[in-house]
Amino acid sequence: MNHETRAEINLDNLSHNIRAIQQKVSPSRIIPVVKADAYGHGAVPVSKRLAREGFTMVAVAQLEEAMELRDSGVAQSILIFGRLFPGEIPTAIRAGFRLSVCGAEDIRWIEEAGQEQPAFVHVNLDTGMGRMGFMANQVPQCFDQLINSRHCVWEGLYSHFSTSDESDKDYAYLQLSRFREILDRIQTLEKRPSIAHMANSGAILDIPESYFDAVRPGILLYGHYPSSETSRSIEPRQVMTLRTFVAHVREMPEGYPISYGRRWVTKMPTKIAVLPLGYADGIDRRFTNNGEVLIHGRRFPMVGTVTMDYLMVEVGDEPVRPGDEAIIWGESSQGTIQLLEVAEKIGTIPYELTCGVSKRIKRVYLGDC
Repeated sequence: MNHETRAEINLDNLSHNIRAIQQKVSPSRIIPVVKADAYGHGAVPVSKRLAREGFTMVAVAQLEEAMELRDSGVAQSILIFGRLFPGEIPTAIRAGFRLSVCGAEDIRWIEEAGQEQPAFVHVNLDTGMGRMGFMANQVPQCFDQLINSRHCVWEGLYSHFSTSDESDKDYAYLQLSRFREILDRIQTLEKRPSIAHMANSGAILDIPESYFDAVRPGILLYGHYPSSETSRSIEPRQVMTLRTFVAHVREMPEGYPISYGRRWVTKMPTKIAVLPLGYADGIDRRFTNNGEVLIHGRRFPMVGTVTMDYLMVEVGDEPVRPGDEAIIWGESSQGTIQLLEVAEKIGTIPYELTCGVSKRIKRVYLGDC
């Protein structure tokens, strides 16, 4: 038995998922999203595995994330979603990164950087997300700037859905119609981008009209539906399994409080298994009296307040012993706990849980990078 807490990352499952997505969206290409350390899965090994599968572009949020990939030998084209400021732009251009532009300042800053190399840019359109991007009334000026630019190569045009993972798709289709209007406008331009992309995980599952030239899977790539309201038109496999072990088993009398705040008290004599991970590892305190753990193929409830380094599980009179494996979520020979189910117990989404698995948890990779 492996007595360590670890997040096992199954790269073969990653390959299964990306192939399933490609089959669904073909002939559109895929731009896998590996920001936030590939949603906690490890951006470098994930990107290298995706390169082996033939995917030539990945997307991140920040320049630092892109530099980490390049410095680690990742050779794919890298699209940066976030805005870059003047001090960052020369570095990004020299590295050949794809830059997002979301305002007139971005184009001006690229011009002022005066790099000999061209800057490959993707225009971010705000079709209703309300976060970043050119508004519709700013589009003509933006396009004029790009057409007349001496340093920008206009490679892409994209937008982002805000409700594609909801059962009511009316607003998503409104966003889609706005994006199509802009696509219609650029057909008459002297220069226009070669890649239009909008579909995120929810849209990949449910809005095939949004595939365009490329799609951008995020959480679906890692084996999870973005919400319980999407279809199951792809059957992904969970890439991360969070495993730990039983550190202690304690026989507790009736009426004994467990953990901080006495938020749970034994109702009868029972056994409490103590697991060596807590909120410092990414186990949210909202799991207090509200989670389950898989041991010996059975589910047992988390009891008492989740602490920084430990959580407690009531195992009754089951033959649970120190060293026994415990599954927090993921797939195992014991059975499966779906992360979406875990997330919904505490009113959150799978993204938050995988991103929240701290650096204190060792990542173990199954399959070659």
